[in-house]
Parts: sequence; structure tokens; C-alpha cells
Amino acid sequence: MLPINTLKKNLPRAGVLIFLALILIFPTSSYQGARKGLLLWFNTLLPTLLPFMILSNLIVQMRITAPLSRILYPVFRRLFGVSRNGCYPVLIGFLSGIPVGAKTTADMLTRGELTESEGQYLLGLCNNASPMFIMSYISLTQLNRPDMRFILLLILYSSAFISARIWNAFRTSRNKMSALSLQAADISVKKDINSRFDFRKLDKSIMDAFDIITRVGGYVILFSIAAQIFSDTGSHNSPLKLLILGFLEITTGINKISTAALSMDAKIALITMITAFGGLSGLAQTNSVISNTGLSIRTYVFQKLLHMTIALFMAVIYVYIT
Repeated sequence: MLPINTLKKNLPRAGVLIFLALILIFPTSSYQGARKGLLLWFNTLLPTLLPFMILSNLIVQMRITAPLSRILYPVFRRLFGVSRNGCYPVLIGFLSGIPVGAKTTADMLTRGELTESEGQYLLGLCNNASPMFIMSYISLTQLNRPDMRFILLLILYSSAFISARIWNAFRTSRNKMSALSLQAADISVKKDINSRFDFRKLDKSIMDAFDIITRVGGYVILFSIAAQIFSDTGSHNSPLKLLILGFLEITTGINKISTAALSMDAKIALITMITAFGGLSGLAQTNSVISNTGLSIRTYVFQKLLHMTIALFMAVIYVYIT
């Protein structure tokens, strides 16, 4: 029996070789998956996420987060239990989705504007599917249920809030800290004499945004290839297979679930479940933007699993009573 350290070292290598072999064995599926991933990135993610990333980077660099936070703090403190500096990641995360919420949290943590504890809490709270993705792609394009737009949005975002608060309560109880500790996490940041606008800040914001969006595109393409290969093998309507597809890459999984021979109630429950989790592609994107910050991807996985469970429970209750 191989030692655990040897397994940990060799399993990723074996996984890479197996993935390469699958691409060679299934060239048509690989091409179709790469094409779909590239088109998804170019037609959807690039135009929707890149402007948010550039402007969010610029806002953080110019310290515009401070006046925004002063406006939002009285409401967000009561709703989400965040510090003054934690208000902006919640706002931008809820508006733009994965991985912008995580990127903003990581940037503010690196600049010393958030504690690591609050950063981890914000990661589970505000790094979710975007409202446009939920209301436009899921409700209108895939389910063809415009009446579900705000219901799905409410389920997914309220379950994110509930799961984040449960996680924080669990964490604080284990550490024997007050549940209001996040509210006391305001960090005073010295005024930066270079906080005014200049084109060097804009250039840096653009290049940082392109670096992140390019990495996101790479992950989307790789996971789209894996999802397409898996989709083209075996039974096409197995609920377990559809669920695994969704866990690999949610866009492909949602498309397959919406066209499967399942009841609408089952489709809503499964799609809500995988959207709350965000897929392995979403986890990889998040991991890429929080590396070297001290934030834990393992804890984030636990937070998303909790979010997924609560979202599924709320979706099942909805379809049962309607």
C-alpha cells in the first residue's frame, strides 16, 4: 500500500495524464467542449465580468470603497453583520457574481482593509452566481419560465445569506467568540496620498482584470471539455449523470437538465442545487483569485456545500407548495 504522501503527490499527475488521454480518445467531444467553453467565455463572461473587474479594481485602488461603505453600512451591518469595509465586497459580489466577489474580497484583504476572518465569511456570502445568470440564462433561456426569475434569485441569495450566517455562528461558537465579532472588524486604513485617479492605476486595473478573466476562460474551457466528454458517454437522461455534469460545470449541467425528460419540479430542484454550489469550475476560478491571501478553499467548499443544502431544501419546499 502506497504512503498517503506518495498518493497525494501522484494522484494529480495521474489525473492530468488521464485527462490528456481522454482528449485524445474523444477528439470530437473535446473539440465541441472547448468550442462551447470558448464561446461561453467570449460571448457571456468576457462582456459581463470584465467591466466589473476593471472598475472594481479601480474603485479599490482609489479608496472609493470608503464613501460607498459609509452609505451602505447602516443597512448592511444589520442585514449581513459585516464591518464597514466589508460592505463593498457584498455589493459588488451580489451584482456581478463568481469570481468577482472573491476577487474583491481578496484584494481588500491584501490591502489590509479586511481581517482574514471576515474575508472568509464574505467569501461564502457574496461569491455566487450573478443575478443576470440566474434570471436570464436559467429562468428565461433554459427553463423558459420567466415567472421563476425572482423566485430563483430569492432562493439562491437568501440561502447564501442563511448558510453564511450559520457558518459564522458555528465558527464563532467553536472559537468562543461573540457572534457580533465581524461587526467590530473595521480596520482603519491610512489615507493614501496616491488615491487620486491616474492612468497608471487604470492600466493596472485593466491588466489585473485581463489576467483574472483569462484564467477564468482557461478553467471554463477545460471543465467544458470534461463535461462534454462525460455527457457524450453512457445514458443521457440519468439524474445522477446530470447532477455530476452540473457539479463539473454549471452552464453545461443546467443546459442538459433543462432539456432532459424530467418533470419541471425536478429540474428546478436540481438546477437550484448545482447553481448554489457553483460547480468545480467555479471552485477553481475562486481558488485562482484567493491564492496567497490566507483564505481557505477547503472552508469555502464547506460553505458552498452548506449553501447548496439549504438552497435545495428551499427549492423542494417551493415546488411542494406550488
